[in-house]
Amino acid sequence: MLRLCLRRLASVVPIMAIVATLTFLLVQLVPGDPASFLLGSGATADEVARLRSSMGLDRPALVQYGDWLGGLFHGDLGVSLVSNQKVAASLGSAVPVTVSVALLATVFTLLIGVTLGTVAAVRGGLVDRAVMWGASIGMAVPSFWLAGLLVFVFAIRLPVFPATGYVAFTVSPGQWLSHLILPMVAVGLAGVGPVAFQTRVGVVEQLSRDYVRTLAANGLSRRRIVCRHVLRNASGPVVTVASLGFVFALGGVMVIEAIFNLPGVGTLMLSAIRQHDLPIVQGAVLAFSLIIVVVNLLSDVVAAALNPRIRFS
Repeated sequence: MLRLCLRRLASVVPIMAIVATLTFLLVQLVPGDPASFLLGSGATADEVARLRSSMGLDRPALVQYGDWLGGLFHGDLGVSLVSNQKVAASLGSAVPVTVSVALLATVFTLLIGVTLGTVAAVRGGLVDRAVMWGASIGMAVPSFWLAGLLVFVFAIRLPVFPATGYVAFTVSPGQWLSHLILPMVAVGLAGVGPVAFQTRVGVVEQLSRDYVRTLAANGLSRRRIVCRHVLRNASGPVVTVASLGFVFALGGVMVIEAIFNLPGVGTLMLSAIRQHDLPIVQGAVLAFSLIIVVVNLLSDVVAAALNPRIRFS
């Protein structure tokens, strides 16, 4: 297990180096000049040139890349061109919001998906078909449409949950959760289907194994066999699907944040793109990439802990 963790950790550095390089190159290709955008159309060429010089945008791209990469190694992501605030500080307040929604959505996906997949595999027949049919419909529902429907029903017609805004967990855990319930469902529902399908396949496969018949012959109830043995042995692929679902949830959160007015990375990034705030865009892309790499690392470790064959391979 330790060797597996070290191998996965060693792969993080080159992956992030490649992501950082590609991020810088792609941002440099974005059309438009941040200095001209900030000064407006009435600025003279001399004013634009002076602002570009003060921002360091008049230097060669290779020099800018070297300075930016050097700052990354010291934890310095640069300074916002618009607010003059440290990029790390802006991301520090936005990342917890986005991660909170994505994590809650993943937990929601796992709870509902594993339950439905297990019920479908154990019961079979009409229940199996109904569950899989419902899961397929859930996968086809657009998250932005579902978000609007949830706001209309549970925030306007039935004012159970707040429609917009965010309260930090440290301020009020209850308010934090109530503000994230609707975004969680809107983001997480699409992931229920893949988890349910994978759980059903794994449970059906495990139920046909000899050890299940042996445990049943020894007097163990079917519920205990499924909950304590079958689900554990079938959970490896489910963890992988859940980690992919978390990655897709991060992408979905960017749209959902705009609907629910959440101050997350997606909102910050969209605002930075509109204002040509390149350091914020670079920092947001790196933050998303690092989160995805860490989640994939953790999913590999969890899958290895659940399945000894992965550790030994």
